[in-house]
Amino acid sequence: MMKHSADTPLILVDDDKMFITSLSHQLKGIFKPERSIQAFYTGEEFLKHLKHEPCVIILDYYLNSSYKDAMNGLEVLKKIMKASPETKVIILSSQDKMEVAVDTIKHGAYDYIVKNDNVFLRTRLSIINAVDAITVSKELKSFKSLVRTVVVLILLIITGCILLQHYYPGISGSGLK
Repeated sequence: MMKHSADTPLILVDDDKMFITSLSHQLKGIFKPERSIQAFYTGEEFLKHLKHEPCVIILDYYLNSSYKDAMNGLEVLKKIMKASPETKVIILSSQDKMEVAVDTIKHGAYDYIVKNDNVFLRTRLSIINAVDAITVSKELKSFKSLVRTVVVLILLIITGCILLQHYYPGISGSGLK
């Protein structure tokens, strides 16, 4: 199993404390030991701690078993996407309705996983893929920055050569005339 770096936070948001404990236990070993898994039991609690950096969030669709007026996962998802669009949100739900899955994906969810017998395996695989997507995105941004720097340097060199030729026409590529 591939080990991932600890710079991509992993956050669990679910009102079922036993499920979060089980999921946390199942997720150990995917990442390097220094990665901590943060758990929140309401969307409102999590949103107070939302950072604007790419991360992976496992978000339950129903979050109102303890607090009847609590936001549901779709409402929390919309707020996450507005504040941090680079974040990968994986929705977990006991619902297997296609409309619900499509609606969450339409609003920015990275994946939608039904809580069934395969939930832990599918969640592990989805997290690995999400972290890889974040890593590739970061590397692509670094590469684009490097390419921009190289292009600017080349343009500066060309401009310098043109200026030298214009102001010192006796200088050629083979030396002084």
